This record gives sequence, C-alpha cells and structure tokens, in this order.
Amino acid sequence: MSTPSRRAIAAVVLMLALVASACSNSSNDAGTTDDGEGGGGGDTPTEGDGGEERRDEKVELSGVPGVSDDEITFAAIGTKTGNPLGTCILDCYVEGIEAYFAYRNSEGGIYGRDLVLGDPLDDELSANQVRALDVISNDNVFGVFEATLLATGWGDLDGAGIPTYAWGIHSTEAAERPHIFPSTVVRCANCVRRGPPYVAREVGATKAASLGYGVSENSKDCTASTADSFELFAEDTGVELAYENDDLEYGLPNGIGPEVTAMKEAGVDFISTCIDLNGMKSLAQELERQGMDDVVLLHPNTYDQRFVEEAGSLFEGDVVGVQFRPFEAEVEGTALAEFEEWMAEQGSEPTELAMVGWINATTAFEGLLAAGPEFDREAVTNATNAMTEFTAGGLLAPIDWTLAHSPYSRDDEADASAESECGAFVKVEEGRFVTLAPPETPFLCWEGDPTVWSEPETASFD
Repeated sequence: MSTPSRRAIAAVVLMLALVASACSNSSNDAGTTDDGEGGGGGDTPTEGDGGEERRDEKVELSGVPGVSDDEITFAAIGTKTGNPLGTCILDCYVEGIEAYFAYRNSEGGIYGRDLVLGDPLDDELSANQVRALDVISNDNVFGVFEATLLATGWGDLDGAGIPTYAWGIHSTEAAERPHIFPSTVVRCANCVRRGPPYVAREVGATKAASLGYGVSENSKDCTASTADSFELFAEDTGVELAYENDDLEYGLPNGIGPEVTAMKEAGVDFISTCIDLNGMKSLAQELERQGMDDVVLLHPNTYDQRFVEEAGSLFEGDVVGVQFRPFEAEVEGTALAEFEEWMAEQGSEPTELAMVGWINATTAFEGLLAAGPEFDREAVTNATNAMTEFTAGGLLAPIDWTLAHSPYSRDDEADASAESECGAFVKVEEGRFVTLAPPETPFLCWEGDPTVWSEPETASFD
C-alpha cells in the first residue's frame, strides 16, 4: 500500500475515535424525547403534510426515482473488501437496515408500499465515489444508505439531492450538506467535554493521559480537546493531566513501549485516547507488559463484544463510549425492544453497525412519514431537516436537524452553551459490558456552559 493511501486510511479510522469520544449531540433540550414531525418541499425545511394518520394513504406518484406502485427502493453502499479495521461493516450494517424494513413492512409498509433494499454495493475502500456516481446515473433508487470508511462520494450524492443516511464517522464530509443524515452528530470537534474527566473521577483515577495519532489534524484536535478538558476541570474532579502525546504513529508499528514507560513514570492511572480499537489493544498489551494493567482506558470505539471477549482479561475494568443506547440498557419504552426482536427474527446478532443501520433506516422512515404521501426526494429531505428532537425511538440523545448540519468551534461560545453534552458509557466487567449509568437511564447529560463543571443528569429518551 502506498504512503498516501495508508495516511488516508489512518485519517478515516481516526474519525471513529473522534465521533465516539466527542459524546455530544445537537439538542437544545436533553430531556426532550419526542421525535417530532415536519417536512415538505422547497429550499428550506418546512413542516409537511404527513404523520401517522396518513401512513396508509396511497397516492399515485410518477417521476420519483426508486418509487413504484408497490415499493420504495434504497441502495446501500459500504466497505467490505479492503477493510483495514478487520471488523464487520457492510454486512452488519445491511442486517440492521433489513431488520428495520422487515419490522415496518410487517405493519403494512408506508403509503401502500414496501421498503426495499437493493443488493449491497461494496465500495472496496477506495471506490465510494464510483459507487455513488453509479447510483446517481442509474436513477433507480429513492435514497442511499452509507457505511463507508472513505466518504468520497457524499458530495456527489448531496449535489444530486439524494437523501443519504450514513454511519456517523465523517463529520467533515457531512457538514453543510443538507441531504446527508449521519447516525451521530458532532458539531464541535474541539470543544472541551466533561465526559472524560467525569469517567476518570468515577473509576478513582487521579492522573490522566491523552493520546492520539500524529497523522491527522482531527486526532490532534481530539487529543488537545481531551487534555484541555482534564486541565480545566482538575480542581472539580481531582484528576490532573499528567501526560499528553498527539504524535503516535498510526498502527503503532514500532510499539508503544517508550510512551507507556513515560506514563508510568508520570504516575498515570487513566488514559483517554483518540485511536482505533486495534491500537487500543496494542496499548493495553504494553501496559500489561510493564505492570500497569490496573490503568483504566477510556475507549472511543471498542464497543464490540466479540473483540473484547477474544481479548480475555486485557480490557477488564476499562470504559467504552457508545454512540447510541447501549444494548445492555433497559429496552422498555424504546426502539431497542423492536431492534432485538427483529434482529432475532432474521437470525442476526446485535452489533454496533447493525444498530447504525437500524438508526439510519429509522431516519429514512420518519422523513417519509413526515413528508406525507405525495413525497419526493426534496420533500423527504426537508421533512427530516425540520425535525428538532429526533431520537430514533429513544436510541439517541435528541438531534435537532435544523442545526445539525452546521459545525462550530469552541470559540462560538453561544452555540456551545446552548447545546447539551450527552453520552453513554459501558464498563467491561468479567468480559461483558455493563452500563456506567443506571440501565434504566443510560445516558449522561450535561447542560449549560461546557467550560463550567457540573454533575451530569442520567437520562432516557423514551
């Protein structure tokens, strides 16, 4: 593999860490749980003419791509061949979409039509734009689902006005593109966050480290943001920043021995990182080798039960950030119950990417429902962008789609203070995940000025 390709892949992998560790959302009210309705055509989001009461109403449509008298067809594009992470992406993602479509079709579909997913399109890591252009030129699908590691085709899909529902690991490629709806929204990548210092305090740590790769500015920003958070809230939490390194080589090809030695000398007992799950495994192994296996790691993207089980006791006691309502949370009153039921119905195991697919499919369905039976692509896009408290049935902290496409920085104090910081965390105990917050209210949410310490409220978005 050439050096540019390796660096590009590294930058992509880092997005996983940045999204999960950012643990923020686009809601102005973390306690609100109504998904809301809205939509319609036009240049700006407007409330539409839909709703559950019109779901069974069928209107003959012509000239709407992917829509026949009986079906609404979507495409799925994702990475399978050439996946450097070694995890299940495209196949697992499709399982979640198909489970959701089966669930809704069992109820009669929508507007007298079944929801249908075409054959998955493998972008083979580097051909995402090619697959996107194929979809655009064929004009035979209504919308697109995307679970890719290199989002090179998103600009083309947005420019073509195709509603696109995506794995939320590419905040830069999703920004200011109104037709792109990621599963996770991170509007401020460099804002300080109360989550990592809070977790460190809760596990009894006193000296923290922040680590990231040097290949990407995104990782550097993430590392600096976490380090700044520890420094800002040190007096409030009793956890001080003892070590910071944003220049690790991607993949840790030469190991991480000297860095672990430096952290050992600094007395580090908690490490928050902006690196991938394979890097986390290498870090944990080196900590164990140097007699530091009691150090707690905060993982941005290791919510993978099989990966953790295969690692034995390596991650025991560690904490993992989760982008959605954890599988270990109570299901009552949320769509987690339907997710488990319909995944089992089709013989699939619950996985992170399956849940992403389910959430994306929920977004697509809710947009159709809000737009009304005389829908088209732009009407559904506008309907979705008018939703202010979207939770995917309690699976997410509320997203305000009227704001979610527009990023800001920590210098935009008004924006930062207006938003909630919400996240879910699980702890590894005897090789299994358990929620850090009560399973009935698994989200931790902070309100108000993010630069002022406050205790989180636990929340459930039913």
